Amino acid sequence: MKKIPIIIVCLFLFSSVLNAGFYKWVDEQGNTNFTDNYFNIPEEYKKDVSQSKYGKGKGLEKLSENTPQRVVVHFKRKDNAIFVNATLNWKLPVVFHLDTGATSTMITRQDASALGIDPDKKPKMKGYIADGSLVEFPIAMVSSIRVGNAEVNNVEVAIGNVRLLGMNFLNEFKMNIDAENGQLIMERKDLAREIESPEIREEKNHTISEVYNHIDQTEIAIRAKENIIKELESDIRLSKEKKEKAESILKENIDSTRFESSDISSNSSKKRRMEKYEEILARLNRRIEIRRDGISIHQKQIDQLRDRIDYYNRQIEKMR
Repeated sequence: MKKIPIIIVCLFLFSSVLNAGFYKWVDEQGNTNFTDNYFNIPEEYKKDVSQSKYGKGKGLEKLSENTPQRVVVHFKRKDNAIFVNATLNWKLPVVFHLDTGATSTMITRQDASALGIDPDKKPKMKGYIADGSLVEFPIAMVSSIRVGNAEVNNVEVAIGNVRLLGMNFLNEFKMNIDAENGQLIMERKDLAREIESPEIREEKNHTISEVYNHIDQTEIAIRAKENIIKELESDIRLSKEKKEKAESILKENIDSTRFESSDISSNSSKKRRMEKYEEILARLNRRIEIRRDGISIHQKQIDQLRDRIDYYNRQIEKMR
């Protein structure tokens, strides 16, 4: 099995903001500023500049005790970019672009909203990108980022327009990419698992309760759709009974026409009657077809809901 060093990917211009080797200063307005180029620092602030710890985390990032020593994650590639499935706060599935050029992880505003985070109420960070322009984005904390069975707690994230899995998550692991098999291999750097803090355990328990509530609501939705299917099946049976009666009457009219006189008014009346029952049969056939399509749609939705329950149960198992 051929292994190659992890590929550094920086497709997004603003990911340069998050590169290592940052300098930090606070301006007269109290804004915290970052740059990866010392010469971008205004002269009046150079004497007070400090090396930034941003992107290396605030020392709060911590491996979950549930993370095994070795984790193998299957990834997808698009050109030279690597994408991995992940879960935020034990409940929100996302797809990250793995970016070793970004020292901080970034989530989208939609992700933040789904996690109950209001980006407009979070502190904002300014930073200079490689071309010297200034950008600004909110900063927040997520309690958990899980990639496969690898989980890191208390991860600081930027909130932007894309998802980047940065080094404040990846630094917890020794990494290799098995390009041939499409696998990201991560091994814990620490020899002993850290004890999970009471705060993390409390939030996990809260999240487990929320997930159980999602399961209950999903099961209610399944039962509702099962009742709809029963109603549709009942309507199909009733329509088939009506169809049998209509077919019987139509057959009787066809048979009687063969033996009766050729009186024009009589034939015209029977013809209209037969046309009426042919229309009834066509409507009943269409009704049955529509009901069957409805059953098929609701059954597929039930299957999807059951898959969702399986996903929820897997998440609960991982959090225990």
